[in-house]
Amino acid sequence: MTITDTHTGREPVMVRPAGPGDLEALSRMVGRCSPASVRDRMHGGTRHADLLAGIRSALLGGSGTVLVAAEGHRTVGCLELLRPSPGAPVAEMALLVEDARQGAGIGTRLVAAVPAWARGAGVRDIGFSVEAGNGRARRLLRRLGAGRLQARWEQGVVEGTWHVGGL
Repeated sequence: MTITDTHTGREPVMVRPAGPGDLEALSRMVGRCSPASVRDRMHGGTRHADLLAGIRSALLGGSGTVLVAAEGHRTVGCLELLRPSPGAPVAEMALLVEDARQGAGIGTRLVAAVPAWARGAGVRDIGFSVEAGNGRARRLLRRLGAGRLQARWEQGVVEGTWHVGGL
């Protein structure tokens, strides 16, 4: 899937499944993220190494799929889709966009690729959790579609399920 950012003059944004060859670029992208961005992604953890270990495990360990957003050769965001077991009809998503590109639609582009991945993988429901203070992520989730999203507040965190089956 190619989406062009013609109004910014940036290279086209490509969203695609990551492979083992993307680990170095993902590592550089995680390194460009602030501790606050890592904390939002990990719900309190701030170690870049822990975040990268989780991405590496999903990518190489077979526990999930990682979608990457890249501008040319520069990875600017990723979205992990983790399944509790192979073939499970549910997955959990976790999104990270490097600080300099937050608010530019990169997260929206990554999330827009989820239904196609879900159809191909036999996944019908995507779980997520977002801390109350993460306004950008909460706004992004509101755009997922009425009737397809179930969410509830639990101790300062929005816990939810996005029903992607049939999209």
